[in-house]
Formats: sequence, structure tokens, C-alpha cells
Amino acid sequence: MRRSRALLRVGALGLVAAMAIGIAPMTAASAKTKAKTGINRNSTFCKLLISQESVSEKYASKIDSEIEANNTSAAKSTILAEFKFATKYVSEALSSGGVPSNIQSALKYFLTVYNKEKSGIEAAGSLTALETALTSLTKVPKFTTSSNTISAYVSMQCGSLTPPTTT
Repeated sequence: MRRSRALLRVGALGLVAAMAIGIAPMTAASAKTKAKTGINRNSTFCKLLISQESVSEKYASKIDSEIEANNTSAAKSTILAEFKFATKYVSEALSSGGVPSNIQSALKYFLTVYNKEKSGIEAAGSLTALETALTSLTKVPKFTTSSNTISAYVSMQCGSLTPPTTT
């Protein structure tokens, strides 16, 4: 279900791309480039993102299946597990050193977004409420600005987090 993956990427990976930390869901997806390597691909920061992207894809697939099955409870649990995972990665990225202050600020902003989304997700009793919780905080200009800042930095530093797609 493409829609749920998009929601996950927008909500959870807003940070994740951020840090992939997904996170986010946005995001890592928006950090994809045609270039396989960035100028600092072997940095701790990039290695964290690449590792996180692989795990995040597994979460996204599981969430897709749970939403397709109309299993709100399971989807909520999996989304919250990904948030916990992504938050850990953001914290590691922040402590990895060498991350510019504007990127640190954007990542910290995404941590606050995660905490706010987490509350909405925990309270969601339906798929519609879950969707609202995942998207409501992404509609503010600061979310877009922070996501774009992080995506540009990730693209420059790390290059593609996933293999290039062919069309």
C-alpha cells in the first residue's frame, strides 16, 4: 500500500531522512540521489544513515502489511517501535561529531516532532486517526525547511542511501 509507506516516510522518516534518523519516514527517501557516494560517505554519520535505511525499509513493509490488513493496533505498535529505533539513531548521529550546527538543530527539532507524533499515534483508535497523527505535524513550514536542510546535507555527504532506481 503505497499510501501508508508515504505516510510513514513523511511522518516517521521526516526524521529518518533527517537522520534517518527516517525520520523520517522523512526523509531517507528524499535523501536518495543518483550519485552512489557523497563526499563523506564513510563517516559515522553516513554509516548510521545507511544502516538505518535498511532497517527502516523492513519497518515500512511491516506497517504496509498491517495497514492493508486493517490492523490498527499492530500498525501503531510497529510505528512506535520504528520511532524508538529512529530516535536512537538521531541521538547517535548527534553525538557522532562533525555535524554542523544547523543540522544538529534540525535533528533536535525532529526529536520534538517524534515525541508529539508519538502521543497522537498512541491515542489513535482508527487508521484515519493514525494517518492524522502521522501527518498533522508535517504540515508546518519548519518541518519542510528542516527536512530540506537535512536532505541536502545527507545527499552531499552520503550520496545515495539506497541503490539507484531505474525508470
